[in-house]
Amino acid sequence: TNHTVNDISGTVTVRTKRNHRVTFIECPNDISAMIDLGKIADLALVMIDGSVGFEMETFEYLNILQTHGFPNVMGVMTHLDLFPDNKSLRKTKKAMKKRFETEVSSSAKLFHLAGFKNGLYSKLEVHNLARFISVMKVRDLTWRSKHAYILCDRFELISGERKYDDEDDAPCSFYGYLRGTDFNPNYRTYITGLGD
Repeated sequence: TNHTVNDISGTVTVRTKRNHRVTFIECPNDISAMIDLGKIADLALVMIDGSVGFEMETFEYLNILQTHGFPNVMGVMTHLDLFPDNKSLRKTKKAMKKRFETEVSSSAKLFHLAGFKNGLYSKLEVHNLARFISVMKVRDLTWRSKHAYILCDRFELISGERKYDDEDDAPCSFYGYLRGTDFNPNYRTYITGLGD
């Protein structure tokens, strides 16, 4: 769309086709967030720093994804411009691709983003990555077909005219996406991180 987003806070939704949207959520380096996002991800873009290699958190996240039905996983290698020569770059790319295919599957894609100029990656490389994301087929996972889950974008306290002594007792309204099986509003719901 030729729009530059400098400050990202929250989710970013992009319309790829007439009836198709893609929402990007950045996963922090926290085990609870990895588990929560592993449950809802249709596609996981695993960012790998090519100059460092695979980190322990990458393997932890792949294991979490495998536990929750293993959605589509695509690796994106960055920082390839830090290699001094092409021989070491080719050797590293080959080793990383082999290890990524071993951890995920032999059909897993590993994209390379090189050529970081003026704070941006090459338009052609980003375009190829975006095109591949937009045409990817989403698999139905058995875990999701048996569990209802909500991805909340925001919540608001509903105070109205009544004053509450404690904000913990105030009713609130959640906005976001409901996925999975049917969700009965009378069910008890667990909110991650609330009251833990």
